[in-house]
Amino acid sequence: MRTAMHSPMKNLLRWLLPALLATLALLTACSTHTGPFQKPQVNLAGVRLEELGLLEQRFELQLRVSNPNSFSIPLEGLQTKVELNGKPFAEGLSNEKVTLKALSDTVVKVRVTTNLASTLKTLNRLLAGNEPLRYRASGTLYLPLVPGGVPFDRTGEVPLLDARN
Repeated sequence: MRTAMHSPMKNLLRWLLPALLATLALLTACSTHTGPFQKPQVNLAGVRLEELGLLEQRFELQLRVSNPNSFSIPLEGLQTKVELNGKPFAEGLSNEKVTLKALSDTVVKVRVTTNLASTLKTLNRLLAGNEPLRYRASGTLYLPLVPGGVPFDRTGEVPLLDARN
C-alpha cells in the first residue's frame, strides 16, 4: 500500500524537478540582461513588386526591426497585415530566422500578397486625389521566449511626388 502512494509522488517529482531546473536556468540566463525587456520596434523601410498576376500580386515588404535592448533577441518569424489609407491592402508571413543584435536594427523581408481588386481600388484612390499615402503595418513578431509573440502596430505616411511640378 505504501509503494502505491509513493509511486505517483515519485512520478510527479520526476516531472517537476526537470521543469523547475529548466525554469531556474531560464531565469538565470535572463538575469544576465540589464533592465526590463523592451518590445522591438517595426517600421516600413521599403516595398518592391515581385510578381504581377491577373488575380493576385506579390510584393516584398522590407520591415526595419529595431532592438532597443542591451541584449540580442532571436526572431523566429513574423506575420503582418498592411493597410493603405485605412483599407486592407496585403498580408503575409516570414519564417526568416534573424538575430536582432543589441541596440541595433535589421531589415526583414516579408512576401505579402494582395488581390487585383484591392490593388486597383488603391491605385484609383491615389490617382483621383492629392491625399497622401498613409500606411499601417501591424502584426506579430515571433520570439522563442514569448508565447504568442510580440504584437506591433506602426502607422506612417509616404510622401507622393506632385506630377504637376
